[in-house]
Amino acid sequence: MIKYKPIKHMKECKIHLKLRRGLPLEDREVKLLGNIIREELKFLLRNNILPTPKNYERWFFVFCHYLEEGRLPSDAELIEVYHELYKDEKVSEVKFDLETTLEVVARLVEDFHKLIKEQGEFVKVKEAELSSLETEALKTELAPILMELLMHIKDIKAQNQAFLRKIEEQQKTIKELKTKLEKAETEANLDYLTNTFNRRSFERALKEAFEEYRKGASPFALIFLDIDGFKFINDTYGHSVGDIILKRVAYALRQNLRARDILARWGGDEFAVLMPGADKGTAVKVAERLREAVEAMEIKYEGKSLSISLSYGAVHVQEGFNSVEEMVKEADRLMYEYKKKKKG
Repeated sequence: MIKYKPIKHMKECKIHLKLRRGLPLEDREVKLLGNIIREELKFLLRNNILPTPKNYERWFFVFCHYLEEGRLPSDAELIEVYHELYKDEKVSEVKFDLETTLEVVARLVEDFHKLIKEQGEFVKVKEAELSSLETEALKTELAPILMELLMHIKDIKAQNQAFLRKIEEQQKTIKELKTKLEKAETEANLDYLTNTFNRRSFERALKEAFEEYRKGASPFALIFLDIDGFKFINDTYGHSVGDIILKRVAYALRQNLRARDILARWGGDEFAVLMPGADKGTAVKVAERLREAVEAMEIKYEGKSLSISLSYGAVHVQEGFNSVEEMVKEADRLMYEYKKKKKG
């Protein structure tokens, strides 16, 4: 049973009406507006509702009503109210996305920044109008009323300026958060040692390329590469030397690939290359060039020259593969078959 008063039977909240008409807010209304924004955003986060402009605007209307009355129903009641008010819409079930939220909040901050500036201009105009009447008003019985109105406008102006400073501080905070988020996202996609893409991001790119190919996009090739005898190097010279070799190999591979090719550390001493638009013959030629580039490197440790060699396997999407997994499996098989031939 519904315990709250349905919104459709309520009058439009005053703040919502003033914001729509571009009217200045009183001191208490500015504070209430901040509370509405704060409570609404917390609610959206708690309930995994993506704060898109459309969602934010609709939920703002709900929160404006109840907080202006001085009470806030439970989350369940608020959601029921939302369903009653917007029967054609369902509460978003999209999981909360931090990056999108930061963008939306940043836009909201900009909107409020603009709103406060516009209010400031409005107050300036009205203040000038009242000031021009002040001299004449002193001669009439309306003087006390006009003076009181003038004082109210000055108070609103001061409040708007303070609010504007807070908004500017929030803009700076949001900018810093976006920078940190972009850095974290980049780090999450890269292998920390070789500065190539990691396996997770490479698999995602490979699956996307495969799906796009099925939809009619251009074909692509896949190359797997493995450093021969890497375990022996680690066991003999230590992991620090092994790390240096991995970095050098990754650099050599990158220098001999096209800008559009995607290079990743698949795991351990294995690397993978996605070559958009390449045919099988081109992939084999490139793989051979990569092998030669790595084997031409000169790596010295304690006066000794270390020889590095690569084994590879190359496949093409048009060889009848039904899935990405089949491509990976075949490239891996060819790579180890190549390695066995070298040993034989």
